[in-house]
Amino acid sequence: MKRLLRVLIVEDAPDDAQLIVIQLEQGGFDVHFQRVDSAQALTEALTSAQWDVIICDYVMPGFSGLKALQILKENGCDIPFLMISGKVGEEAAAAAIRAGADDFVLKGNLARLVPAVQRSIAEAALRQQSRRHEQELKEKLEFIQVLIDTLPTPIFYNDPNGLYLGCNRAFEEQIGIKPGEHVNKSIYEILPPDLAALYTRGEETAENGVGPRSFEGTITCADGERRDMIFYSATFKNSGNSSGGVVGALLDISERKQAELKLRYLSSHDILTGIYNRAYFDEELDRLSKGRKFPVSIVMVDVDRLKEVNDQQGHAAGDELLRHAAEVLKNAFRREDVVARVGGDEFAALLPNTDESTLREAMERLQAHLAQSNHEHPALPLSLSIGAATAYDGEELMTSWRLADQRMYRQKKGRKNSNAGSRQHQLVA
Repeated sequence: MKRLLRVLIVEDAPDDAQLIVIQLEQGGFDVHFQRVDSAQALTEALTSAQWDVIICDYVMPGFSGLKALQILKENGCDIPFLMISGKVGEEAAAAAIRAGADDFVLKGNLARLVPAVQRSIAEAALRQQSRRHEQELKEKLEFIQVLIDTLPTPIFYNDPNGLYLGCNRAFEEQIGIKPGEHVNKSIYEILPPDLAALYTRGEETAENGVGPRSFEGTITCADGERRDMIFYSATFKNSGNSSGGVVGALLDISERKQAELKLRYLSSHDILTGIYNRAYFDEELDRLSKGRKFPVSIVMVDVDRLKEVNDQQGHAAGDELLRHAAEVLKNAFRREDVVARVGGDEFAALLPNTDESTLREAMERLQAHLAQSNHEHPALPLSLSIGAATAYDGEELMTSWRLADQRMYRQKKGRKNSNAGSRQHQLVA
């Protein structure tokens, strides 16, 4: 059964919109869509219906993808937003990503559309899950203040001297003590050292007369597992309006932390290959241009025959070819080098503190790892067109990037014309 996909298409050309719908339907979606081509129509569509994804043309008469993205933000909508264009430069694509677009797809390469939609929807789901976790934590804290004795959350309370007066069963199970074992004992007698230190910080804050406070930390629980926790505490008053002690609660936020880590990973990594993505590459390129790690060498790589493999063996084989390419590049370059997938079949590497001589050594390693990969995967041979250049200061870096790209395409074109690869020394000639 096909998955329902509600798509808002911002496109002035009905034929192009229909091509998008066809591509999504071929990808296994049951597409319900609306096409708009103006700011007013977009605003009305955002408020009148719910959408799973927005696919927007980069340039339209009297309107633009960047303006559409701005309207989306102004309406407070967290909807996956994919920019699409017939032909646009790399700088424009990078600007769209920096502005908040989830991906950028060329109309001439619509095969990327379905994976891009799937990834963007998955990332949006993770963001929503993270927000739900944060909201749940807030609601739990408020509930603890009202119904502290009825919650399954580990809860305790102690006197002004820091001696325990009581706790609930969840607290006993969390730290591994028997019922009543904690009464009239200090935190250092019953709590793990890391949790005791966390609690001490809370007590010190309480002594300073500060209101409710919280601390995050990773602790070892009774079952031996390490968990991310939030420790909440607040001073409570006795009948004479003086301090009666401190009440506290422990909340497990491990799932939320894992979701946050995954979101951070997805923001900088390519899902298919596991290496860095274009957005991270652009950030590192900018950072290196302002740094002191020159000379910086840039290597551009294009996977040959990817379309042929996709057409003849299927996209699963094409994806595997891309993963092989990423693995070869990761193994060939150093830990401090930045290896990224910057396009559908294109990869790039930034090599700080690398002159032409060191670059040639890296190229030799790359060829060796490529040969090894093809030996291990004879049924799916990998061929790479490669170009490289070296910059000696920040002003040269962008020029070297373009030069490396030109050399890569020159090699690729030469292979198409002569059905033979260029020699190693031509990579940096």
